Amino acid sequence: MRKRILVIDDEDIICLSLKEGLTDLGYKVVTASNGKEGMKKLAAFKPQVAFLDMRLSDENGLELIPQIKNIDREVEIIIMTAYGDVKTAVTAIKSGAFDYINKPFDLEEIHITLQKAFNNINLQKKLFLLEKEKELQSKYMLGEHPLIKEIFNKIEILAQNEEVTVLITGETGTGKELVASAIHHKSARRDSSMIKINCGAIPRQLLESELFGFEKNAFTGAASRKKGLLEMADGGTIFLDEIAEIPMDMQSKLLRFLEERRFKRIGGLEDIEVDVRVIAATNKNLEDAIRNNEFRQDLYYRLNVVPIHLPPLRDRGEDILILTQYFLNIYNKKFNKNIKDFTQRAKDKLLCYGWQGNIRELKNVLERIVILHNDQYIDLHHLPVEICNANACSQTLTSKEINVNQRIFTGNFSLQDEIQRLEQDYIRQALDYTKGNYTRASEILGINRFALKRKIDKYFQ
Repeated sequence: MRKRILVIDDEDIICLSLKEGLTDLGYKVVTASNGKEGMKKLAAFKPQVAFLDMRLSDENGLELIPQIKNIDREVEIIIMTAYGDVKTAVTAIKSGAFDYINKPFDLEEIHITLQKAFNNINLQKKLFLLEKEKELQSKYMLGEHPLIKEIFNKIEILAQNEEVTVLITGETGTGKELVASAIHHKSARRDSSMIKINCGAIPRQLLESELFGFEKNAFTGAASRKKGLLEMADGGTIFLDEIAEIPMDMQSKLLRFLEERRFKRIGGLEDIEVDVRVIAATNKNLEDAIRNNEFRQDLYYRLNVVPIHLPPLRDRGEDILILTQYFLNIYNKKFNKNIKDFTQRAKDKLLCYGWQGNIRELKNVLERIVILHNDQYIDLHHLPVEICNANACSQTLTSKEINVNQRIFTGNFSLQDEIQRLEQDYIRQALDYTKGNYTRASEILGINRFALKRKIDKYFQ
Protein backbone atom coordinates (compact mmCIF):
# COMPACT_ATOMS: atom_id res chain seq x y z
CA MET A 1 0.00 0.00 0.00
CA ARG A 2 1.36 3.43 -0.99
CA LYS A 3 2.13 5.83 1.85
CA ARG A 4 -0.42 8.67 2.03
CA ILE A 5 0.43 12.34 2.53
CA LEU A 6 -1.81 15.40 2.95
CA VAL A 7 -0.49 18.89 2.12
CA ILE A 8 -2.33 21.91 3.59
CA ASP A 9 -1.01 25.18 2.16
CA ASP A 10 -2.70 28.27 0.70
CA GLU A 11 -0.01 28.67 -1.99
CA ASP A 12 -0.99 26.73 -5.11
CA ILE A 13 2.61 26.49 -6.30
CA ILE A 14 3.68 24.81 -3.04
CA CYS A 15 0.83 22.32 -3.21
CA LEU A 16 1.51 21.51 -6.86
CA SER A 17 5.27 21.12 -6.51
CA LEU A 18 4.97 18.94 -3.39
CA LYS A 19 2.33 16.76 -5.00
CA GLU A 20 4.37 16.18 -8.15
CA GLY A 21 7.67 15.67 -6.35
CA LEU A 22 6.31 13.30 -3.68
CA THR A 23 4.25 11.37 -6.22
CA ASP A 24 7.45 10.76 -8.19
CA LEU A 25 8.97 9.35 -5.00
CA GLY A 26 6.12 6.84 -4.72
CA TYR A 27 3.83 8.60 -2.24
CA LYS A 28 0.11 9.13 -2.68
CA VAL A 29 -0.63 12.84 -2.16
CA VAL A 30 -3.71 15.04 -1.83
CA THR A 31 -3.71 18.81 -1.18
CA ALA A 32 -5.93 21.38 0.54
CA SER A 33 -5.79 25.19 0.43
CA ASN A 34 -7.20 25.94 3.89
CA GLY A 35 -7.91 24.38 7.27
CA LYS A 36 -11.57 23.54 6.68
CA GLU A 37 -10.84 21.74 3.43
CA GLY A 38 -7.84 20.06 5.06
CA MET A 39 -9.96 18.62 7.89
CA LYS A 40 -12.43 17.13 5.40
CA LYS A 41 -9.68 15.54 3.34
CA LEU A 42 -7.94 14.32 6.48
CA ALA A 43 -11.04 12.38 7.54
CA ALA A 44 -11.68 10.96 4.06
CA PHE A 45 -8.11 10.32 2.84
CA LYS A 46 -6.65 9.12 6.16
CA PRO A 47 -3.03 10.16 5.54
CA GLN A 48 -0.17 8.95 7.71
CA VAL A 49 1.66 12.31 7.40
CA ALA A 50 0.33 15.85 7.00
CA PHE A 51 2.40 18.84 5.83
CA LEU A 52 0.86 21.94 7.41
CA ASP A 53 1.73 25.54 6.56
CA MET A 54 2.39 27.67 9.63
CA ARG A 55 0.66 30.74 8.19
CA LEU A 56 -2.40 30.10 6.07
CA SER A 57 -4.24 33.11 4.62
CA ASP A 58 -6.52 33.69 7.61
CA GLU A 59 -5.51 30.87 9.94
CA ASN A 60 -2.63 29.97 12.23
CA GLY A 61 -1.31 26.52 11.37
CA LEU A 62 -0.44 25.83 15.01
CA GLU A 63 -4.11 26.14 15.93
CA LEU A 64 -4.97 23.39 13.44
CA ILE A 65 -2.66 20.84 15.07
CA PRO A 66 -5.12 19.92 17.89
CA GLN A 67 -7.93 19.64 15.31
CA ILE A 68 -5.87 17.24 13.22
CA LYS A 69 -4.96 15.15 16.26
CA ASN A 70 -8.60 15.10 17.34
CA ILE A 71 -9.55 13.50 14.00
CA ASP A 72 -6.58 11.13 13.86
CA ARG A 73 -4.12 11.19 16.74
CA GLU A 74 -1.71 8.85 14.91
CA VAL A 75 -1.06 11.15 11.93
CA GLU A 76 2.39 12.76 12.02
CA ILE A 77 2.39 16.53 11.36
CA ILE A 78 5.27 18.36 9.70
CA ILE A 79 5.04 22.16 9.97
CA MET A 80 6.17 24.26 6.98
CA THR A 81 7.25 27.80 7.71
CA ALA A 82 9.17 30.65 6.13
CA TYR A 83 9.70 32.11 9.57
CA GLY A 84 11.55 29.23 11.11
CA ASP A 85 13.36 29.69 14.39
CA VAL A 86 13.94 27.69 17.54
CA LYS A 87 10.94 29.20 19.27
CA THR A 88 8.65 28.23 16.38
CA ALA A 89 10.00 24.67 16.35
CA VAL A 90 9.55 24.25 20.09
CA THR A 91 5.99 25.63 19.97
CA ALA A 92 5.04 23.39 17.04
CA ILE A 93 6.47 20.22 18.61
CA LYS A 94 4.88 21.00 21.99
CA SER A 95 1.57 21.35 20.18
CA GLY A 96 1.92 17.83 18.74
CA ALA A 97 3.92 18.26 15.51
CA PHE A 98 6.54 15.66 14.66
CA ASP A 99 9.00 18.07 12.99
CA TYR A 100 9.20 21.27 10.98
CA ILE A 101 10.95 22.42 7.81
CA ASN A 102 11.84 25.90 6.58
CA LYS A 103 10.75 27.42 3.29
CA PRO A 104 12.26 27.41 0.77
CA PHE A 105 13.07 23.69 0.94
CA ASP A 106 14.29 21.06 -1.49
CA LEU A 107 12.78 17.66 -2.23
CA GLU A 108 15.71 15.72 -0.76
CA GLU A 109 15.27 17.47 2.59
CA ILE A 110 11.55 16.67 2.58
CA HIS A 111 12.21 13.04 1.66
CA ILE A 112 14.61 12.63 4.60
CA THR A 113 12.10 14.21 6.99
CA LEU A 114 9.38 11.90 5.66
CA GLN A 115 11.55 8.83 6.16
CA LYS A 116 12.05 9.83 9.79
CA ALA A 117 8.31 10.35 10.21
CA PHE A 118 7.44 6.92 8.78
CA ASN A 119 10.15 5.27 10.86
CA ASN A 120 8.54 6.84 13.92
CA ILE A 121 5.11 5.61 12.80
CA ASN A 122 6.47 2.06 12.46
CA LEU A 123 8.08 2.29 15.89
CA GLN A 124 4.85 3.48 17.50
CA LYS A 125 2.97 0.68 15.75
CA LYS A 126 5.41 -1.90 17.13
CA LEU A 127 5.06 -0.47 20.63
CA PHE A 128 1.28 -0.53 20.31
CA LEU A 129 1.32 -4.15 19.13
CA LEU A 130 3.65 -5.05 21.98
CA GLU A 131 1.27 -3.51 24.50
CA LYS A 132 -1.68 -5.30 22.90
CA GLU A 133 0.29 -8.56 23.02
CA LYS A 134 0.93 -8.03 26.73
CA GLU A 135 -2.75 -7.27 27.28
CA LEU A 136 -3.90 -10.34 25.36
CA GLN A 137 -1.37 -12.55 27.07
CA SER A 138 -2.64 -11.51 30.48
CA LYS A 139 -6.22 -12.19 29.39
CA TYR A 140 -5.37 -15.56 27.86
CA MET A 141 -4.19 -16.73 31.28
CA LEU A 142 -7.67 -17.65 32.42
CA GLY A 143 -8.95 -20.50 34.52
CA GLU A 144 -10.27 -21.61 37.89
CA HIS A 145 -8.92 -25.16 37.96
CA PRO A 146 -6.63 -25.77 40.99
CA LEU A 147 -3.71 -26.77 38.74
CA ILE A 148 -4.02 -23.50 36.80
CA LYS A 149 -4.24 -21.47 40.00
CA GLU A 150 -1.05 -23.15 41.15
CA ILE A 151 0.62 -22.06 37.88
CA PHE A 152 -0.61 -18.47 38.41
CA ASN A 153 0.99 -18.57 41.85
CA LYS A 154 4.29 -19.80 40.38
CA ILE A 155 4.24 -17.03 37.79
CA GLU A 156 3.93 -14.40 40.52
CA ILE A 157 6.79 -15.96 42.50
CA LEU A 158 9.05 -16.27 39.45
CA ALA A 159 8.32 -12.69 38.43
CA GLN A 160 9.98 -11.62 41.70
CA ASN A 161 12.98 -13.89 41.10
CA GLU A 162 14.13 -12.73 37.71
CA GLU A 163 17.30 -14.82 37.39
CA VAL A 164 15.76 -18.25 37.93
CA THR A 165 15.73 -20.61 34.93
CA VAL A 166 12.31 -22.08 34.14
CA LEU A 167 11.28 -25.23 32.23
CA ILE A 168 7.70 -25.27 30.94
CA THR A 169 6.27 -28.59 29.78
CA GLY A 170 2.92 -29.56 28.33
CA GLU A 171 1.18 -30.68 25.19
CA THR A 172 1.10 -28.54 22.06
CA GLY A 173 -1.40 -25.72 22.37
CA THR A 174 -1.61 -25.62 26.18
CA GLY A 175 -0.17 -22.09 26.42
CA LYS A 176 3.54 -22.57 27.20
CA GLU A 177 4.55 -19.39 25.37
CA LEU A 178 1.84 -17.43 27.19
CA VAL A 179 3.21 -18.56 30.55
CA ALA A 180 6.74 -17.56 29.50
CA SER A 181 5.49 -14.14 28.37
CA ALA A 182 3.54 -13.66 31.60
CA ILE A 183 6.67 -14.38 33.67
CA HIS A 184 8.67 -11.88 31.60
CA HIS A 185 6.08 -9.09 31.53
CA LYS A 186 5.42 -9.30 35.27
CA SER A 187 9.14 -9.19 36.13
CA ALA A 188 11.59 -6.31 36.42
CA ARG A 189 12.82 -7.29 32.93
CA ARG A 190 9.52 -6.22 31.36
CA ASP A 191 11.03 -3.13 29.69
CA SER A 192 13.76 -5.18 28.00
CA SER A 193 13.43 -7.59 25.11
CA MET A 194 11.92 -11.04 25.27
CA ILE A 195 13.38 -12.93 22.34
CA LYS A 196 11.58 -16.11 21.32
CA ILE A 197 13.45 -18.87 19.52
CA ASN A 198 11.75 -21.93 18.06
CA CYS A 199 14.60 -24.41 18.27
CA GLY A 200 12.79 -26.84 15.99
CA ALA A 201 12.23 -24.28 13.23
CA ILE A 202 15.87 -23.16 12.79
CA PRO A 203 18.02 -25.47 10.61
CA ARG A 204 20.51 -27.36 12.74
CA GLN A 205 23.50 -25.89 10.94
CA LEU A 206 22.28 -22.32 11.57
CA LEU A 207 21.20 -22.66 15.19
CA GLU A 208 24.63 -21.97 16.68
CA SER A 209 25.16 -18.79 14.66
CA GLU A 210 21.62 -17.60 15.49
CA LEU A 211 22.14 -18.09 19.22
CA PHE A 212 25.77 -17.02 19.62
CA GLY A 213 26.47 -14.88 16.55
CA PHE A 214 29.75 -14.89 14.62
CA GLU A 215 32.81 -12.79 13.83
CA LYS A 216 33.73 -11.47 10.41
CA ASN A 217 35.31 -14.16 8.23
CA ALA A 218 34.47 -16.90 10.77
CA PHE A 219 33.25 -19.00 7.85
CA THR A 220 32.48 -18.61 4.16
CA GLY A 221 29.86 -15.92 3.72
CA ALA A 222 30.50 -14.21 7.08
CA ALA A 223 31.17 -10.82 5.56
CA SER A 224 30.69 -8.92 8.82
CA ARG A 225 30.25 -9.50 12.53
CA LYS A 226 26.77 -10.56 13.63
CA LYS A 227 25.35 -10.45 17.13
CA GLY A 228 23.54 -13.58 18.28
CA LEU A 229 20.08 -13.67 19.82
CA LEU A 230 21.49 -14.31 23.29
CA GLU A 231 23.48 -11.11 23.04
CA MET A 232 20.49 -9.18 21.75
CA ALA A 233 18.42 -10.37 24.72
CA ASP A 234 20.89 -8.91 27.23
CA GLY A 235 18.91 -7.52 30.15
CA GLY A 236 15.77 -9.37 29.10
CA THR A 237 14.52 -12.90 28.61
CA ILE A 238 15.36 -15.61 26.10
CA PHE A 239 12.57 -18.13 25.43
CA LEU A 240 13.81 -21.42 23.96
CA ASP A 241 10.74 -23.19 22.62
CA GLU A 242 10.95 -26.85 21.56
CA ILE A 243 14.19 -27.21 23.52
CA ALA A 244 14.17 -30.98 22.92
CA GLU A 245 14.95 -30.36 19.24
CA ILE A 246 18.41 -28.89 19.92
CA PRO A 247 21.09 -31.28 18.55
CA MET A 248 23.41 -32.94 21.07
CA ASP A 249 26.52 -31.00 20.03
CA MET A 250 24.69 -27.72 20.63
CA GLN A 251 23.38 -28.92 23.98
CA SER A 252 26.87 -28.90 25.49
CA LYS A 253 27.42 -25.30 24.37
CA LEU A 254 24.06 -24.25 25.74
CA LEU A 255 24.91 -25.98 29.03
CA ARG A 256 28.13 -23.97 29.33
CA PHE A 257 26.21 -20.77 28.69
CA LEU A 258 23.62 -21.62 31.36
CA GLU A 259 26.36 -22.34 33.89
CA GLU A 260 28.46 -19.24 33.21
CA ARG A 261 26.11 -16.81 31.42
CA ARG A 262 28.93 -16.20 28.94
CA PHE A 263 29.77 -17.47 25.46
CA LYS A 264 32.00 -16.88 22.45
CA ARG A 265 30.78 -15.89 19.02
CA ILE A 266 31.68 -18.36 16.27
CA GLY A 267 35.25 -17.49 15.31
CA GLY A 268 35.60 -15.25 18.36
CA LEU A 269 38.27 -15.36 21.07
CA GLU A 270 36.71 -13.22 23.78
CA ASP A 271 33.95 -14.27 26.14
CA ILE A 272 30.77 -12.22 25.98
CA GLU A 273 28.88 -11.98 29.26
CA VAL A 274 25.14 -11.29 29.23
CA ASP A 275 22.40 -10.90 31.82
CA VAL A 276 19.43 -12.89 30.60
CA ARG A 277 16.76 -15.08 32.11
CA VAL A 278 16.31 -18.37 30.27
CA ILE A 279 12.88 -19.95 29.92
CA ALA A 280 12.70 -23.22 28.01
CA ALA A 281 9.66 -25.17 26.84
CA THR A 282 8.92 -28.54 25.31
CA ASN A 283 5.99 -30.80 24.54
CA LYS A 284 8.21 -33.89 24.85
CA ASN A 285 9.12 -35.98 27.86
CA LEU A 286 12.75 -35.01 28.45
CA GLU A 287 13.31 -37.89 30.87
CA ASP A 288 12.43 -40.31 28.05
CA ALA A 289 14.75 -38.35 25.75
CA ILE A 290 17.57 -38.75 28.30
CA ARG A 291 17.00 -42.51 28.44
CA ASN A 292 17.13 -42.60 24.63
CA ASN A 293 20.39 -40.58 24.61
CA GLU A 294 18.66 -37.73 22.79
CA PHE A 295 19.01 -35.14 25.57
CA ARG A 296 21.79 -34.44 28.04
CA GLN A 297 20.93 -35.20 31.64
CA ASP A 298 23.11 -32.37 32.98
CA LEU A 299 21.38 -29.88 30.67
CA TYR A 300 18.01 -31.14 31.86
CA TYR A 301 18.93 -30.52 35.50
CA ARG A 302 20.26 -27.06 34.62
CA LEU A 303 17.02 -26.14 32.82
CA ASN A 304 14.69 -27.77 35.31
CA VAL A 305 15.40 -25.36 38.18
CA VAL A 306 11.72 -24.44 38.46
CA PRO A 307 9.42 -26.70 36.43
CA ILE A 308 5.93 -25.67 35.32
CA HIS A 309 3.70 -28.35 33.81
CA LEU A 310 0.64 -27.19 31.91
CA PRO A 311 -2.26 -29.65 32.07
CA PRO A 312 -4.09 -30.50 28.83
CA LEU A 313 -7.34 -28.64 28.31
CA ARG A 314 -9.41 -31.83 28.59
CA ASP A 315 -8.24 -32.16 32.23
CA ARG A 316 -9.28 -28.62 33.20
CA GLY A 317 -13.03 -29.20 33.48
CA GLU A 318 -15.10 -26.00 33.56
CA ASP A 319 -12.10 -23.95 32.35
CA ILE A 320 -13.14 -25.10 28.88
CA LEU A 321 -16.33 -23.05 29.21
CA ILE A 322 -14.48 -20.03 30.67
CA LEU A 323 -12.14 -19.98 27.68
CA THR A 324 -15.04 -20.60 25.31
CA GLN A 325 -16.82 -17.48 26.56
CA TYR A 326 -13.61 -15.47 26.35
CA PHE A 327 -12.97 -16.40 22.71
CA LEU A 328 -16.66 -15.96 21.87
CA ASN A 329 -16.50 -12.35 23.10
CA ILE A 330 -13.34 -11.68 21.09
CA TYR A 331 -14.76 -13.03 17.82
CA ASN A 332 -18.15 -11.39 18.33
CA LYS A 333 -16.35 -8.04 18.31
CA LYS A 334 -13.97 -8.96 15.51
CA PHE A 335 -16.70 -10.18 13.12
CA ASN A 336 -19.49 -7.86 14.33
CA LYS A 337 -21.66 -10.73 15.57
CA ASN A 338 -24.00 -11.00 18.55
CA ILE A 339 -23.85 -14.66 19.58
CA LYS A 340 -24.86 -14.72 23.23
CA ASP A 341 -23.93 -18.16 24.44
CA PHE A 342 -23.92 -21.93 23.87
CA THR A 343 -26.88 -24.12 24.78
CA GLN A 344 -26.36 -26.55 27.64
CA ARG A 345 -26.31 -29.47 25.16
CA ALA A 346 -23.52 -27.77 23.22
CA LYS A 347 -21.60 -27.01 26.42
CA ASP A 348 -21.82 -30.66 27.44
CA LYS A 349 -20.27 -31.65 24.12
CA LEU A 350 -17.46 -29.11 24.55
CA LEU A 351 -16.74 -30.55 27.99
CA CYS A 352 -16.70 -34.13 26.66
CA TYR A 353 -14.49 -33.52 23.63
CA GLY A 354 -10.82 -34.57 23.88
CA TRP A 355 -9.25 -31.27 22.64
CA GLN A 356 -6.04 -32.85 21.35
CA GLY A 357 -5.01 -29.42 20.07
CA ASN A 358 -5.83 -27.90 23.47
CA ILE A 359 -6.44 -24.13 23.77
CA ARG A 360 -5.22 -23.50 20.22
CA GLU A 361 -7.81 -25.93 18.86
CA LEU A 362 -10.58 -24.39 21.01
CA LYS A 363 -9.66 -20.92 19.76
CA ASN A 364 -9.80 -22.03 16.11
CA VAL A 365 -13.14 -23.80 16.62
CA LEU A 366 -14.69 -20.69 18.19
CA GLU A 367 -13.43 -18.48 15.37
CA ARG A 368 -14.91 -20.85 12.77
CA ILE A 369 -18.28 -21.02 14.55
CA VAL A 370 -18.60 -17.25 14.86
CA ILE A 371 -17.65 -16.70 11.22
CA LEU A 372 -20.14 -19.25 9.87
CA HIS A 373 -23.21 -18.66 12.08
CA ASN A 374 -25.48 -15.78 13.09
CA ASP A 375 -27.87 -17.41 15.56
CA GLN A 376 -28.00 -16.00 19.07
CA TYR A 377 -27.27 -19.39 20.65
CA ILE A 378 -24.90 -22.10 19.47
CA ASP A 379 -26.47 -25.58 19.57
CA LEU A 380 -25.32 -29.04 18.58
CA HIS A 381 -25.85 -28.56 14.84
CA HIS A 382 -23.47 -25.58 14.88
CA LEU A 383 -20.59 -27.61 16.29
CA PRO A 384 -17.98 -29.40 14.16
CA VAL A 385 -18.80 -33.06 13.49
CA GLU A 386 -15.88 -34.35 15.56
CA ILE A 387 -17.16 -32.51 18.64
CA CYS A 388 -20.75 -33.67 18.11
CA ASN A 389 -19.49 -37.26 17.95
CA ALA A 390 -17.72 -36.93 21.30
CA ASN A 391 -18.88 -39.42 23.93
CA ALA A 392 -21.66 -38.01 26.08
CA CYS A 393 -19.50 -38.17 29.18
CA SER A 394 -21.85 -36.04 31.23
CA GLN A 395 -24.71 -38.44 30.56
CA THR A 396 -23.06 -41.85 30.23
CA LEU A 397 -22.57 -43.80 33.48
CA THR A 398 -19.09 -45.13 34.22
CA SER A 399 -18.61 -48.65 35.59
CA LYS A 400 -18.01 -47.15 39.04
CA GLU A 401 -21.32 -45.23 38.86
CA ILE A 402 -23.16 -48.38 37.75
CA ASN A 403 -21.75 -50.29 40.72
CA VAL A 404 -22.82 -47.47 43.05
CA ASN A 405 -26.34 -47.57 41.61
CA GLN A 406 -26.52 -51.32 42.05
CA ARG A 407 -25.52 -50.97 45.70
CA ILE A 408 -28.17 -48.25 46.20
CA PHE A 409 -30.86 -50.50 44.76
CA THR A 410 -29.83 -53.53 46.80
CA GLY A 411 -29.46 -51.54 50.01
CA ASN A 412 -25.70 -52.25 50.24
CA PHE A 413 -24.69 -48.56 50.12
CA SER A 414 -23.34 -45.98 52.59
CA LEU A 415 -23.12 -42.33 51.56
CA GLN A 416 -20.59 -41.68 54.33
CA ASP A 417 -18.37 -44.51 53.07
CA GLU A 418 -18.62 -43.21 49.51
CA ILE A 419 -17.62 -39.68 50.58
CA GLN A 420 -14.64 -41.02 52.52
CA ARG A 421 -13.61 -43.16 49.54
CA LEU A 422 -13.68 -40.07 47.29
CA GLU A 423 -11.69 -38.02 49.82
CA GLN A 424 -9.02 -40.71 50.04
CA ASP A 425 -8.78 -40.93 46.25
CA TYR A 426 -8.39 -37.16 45.74
CA ILE A 427 -5.91 -36.79 48.60
CA ARG A 428 -3.81 -39.64 47.19
CA GLN A 429 -3.82 -38.03 43.72
CA ALA A 430 -2.84 -34.62 45.11
CA LEU A 431 0.02 -36.10 47.15
CA ASP A 432 1.25 -38.11 44.17
CA TYR A 433 1.17 -35.01 41.94
CA THR A 434 3.04 -32.85 44.49
CA LYS A 435 5.44 -35.65 45.47
CA GLY A 436 4.22 -35.51 49.07
CA ASN A 437 4.33 -31.72 49.50
CA TYR A 438 1.52 -31.05 52.01
CA THR A 439 1.37 -27.29 51.37
CA ARG A 440 0.98 -27.63 47.60
CA ALA A 441 -1.42 -30.57 47.94
CA SER A 442 -3.66 -28.58 50.34
CA GLU A 443 -3.75 -25.65 47.86
CA ILE A 444 -4.80 -27.98 45.05
CA LEU A 445 -7.52 -29.55 47.19
CA GLY A 446 -8.79 -26.18 48.42
CA ILE A 447 -8.31 -26.91 52.12
CA ASN A 448 -5.76 -25.66 54.64
CA ARG A 449 -2.63 -27.63 55.47
CA PHE A 450 -3.79 -28.63 58.96
CA ALA A 451 -7.09 -30.01 57.64
CA LEU A 452 -5.14 -32.06 55.10
CA LYS A 453 -2.84 -33.37 57.83
CA ARG A 454 -5.83 -34.46 59.93
CA LYS A 455 -7.39 -36.31 56.99
CA ILE A 456 -4.08 -38.04 56.17
CA ASP A 457 -3.80 -39.16 59.80
CA LYS A 458 -7.39 -40.37 59.65
CA TYR A 459 -7.19 -42.32 56.39
CA PHE A 460 -3.60 -43.43 55.98
CA GLN A 461 -2.05 -43.86 59.43
